[in-house]
Amino acid sequence: MAVACAHSQPAPDTQSRPTLTLSPSVVMAKLKPGEGWTHSLRMSNMTEGTFRFDVEVEDVVVKDGKRVYVPAGEAESSIAASAVVTPRSVTIPPQQQGSVAVTLTIPQQTALRAVVIYFRGRMDTPKENGTVGLGASLGALITFDLSDDYRLKAVSFNASPQTDTTNQIVTHELVNSGAEAVVPKGATVILDESGHSVAKATFPAYRLLPGESQAFSATCPLQLKSGHYRVVSSFEFESRIVTAGGEFSVP
Repeated sequence: MAVACAHSQPAPDTQSRPTLTLSPSVVMAKLKPGEGWTHSLRMSNMTEGTFRFDVEVEDVVVKDGKRVYVPAGEAESSIAASAVVTPRSVTIPPQQQGSVAVTLTIPQQTALRAVVIYFRGRMDTPKENGTVGLGASLGALITFDLSDDYRLKAVSFNASPQTDTTNQIVTHELVNSGAEAVVPKGATVILDESGHSVAKATFPAYRLLPGESQAFSATCPLQLKSGHYRVVSSFEFESRIVTAGGEFSVP
């Protein structure tokens, strides 16, 4: 049975683009095995239609360095299997909001560190007769830290060739070799053959789950002259720093 759970929201500017927004989209929680966790999630319906959302919780498993989403109970020591969602369904009229509370219990022994809480929605009442109801699916990523085992490893380096219209792009592939999720924040310095710094750049931050790999790329802010260059990069996470390097030439 759908449970209506919505309250009034000020009407947006008429020029605003219709959107569905789930908040928060990412939550990080530090717990101990066996502890419970409860959090509220809010869906905003800034469209012209009424949406009904069914809420599902899935485990996030990392296979071959990439995330895989697994239905509750299928993964070993599933966190999602413990999920209690209240209400399980929510109907949200136009320009209003709805919320649900989710409770999870961390197993005593589990290698998993994340779940995704999906709001799978469909428009209840199409605007015009004969039209097809729209579907939408939004998810919130919930990560759990259960220890202080934070580790990160740089495994490869690449520099893309410079062209007349693009600057050099340097890339490091990083692997989370620890047991907990990390969000590396990185910066790089490009040195010329004399060891002088000629450019600096930053890497966009990505969240890495245990076992997950990601290519971190930064674009040199200027076009480099012909010559040989050295890259020195550092990535900071959980009060730790990992350095990585590489070399490339510009013809």
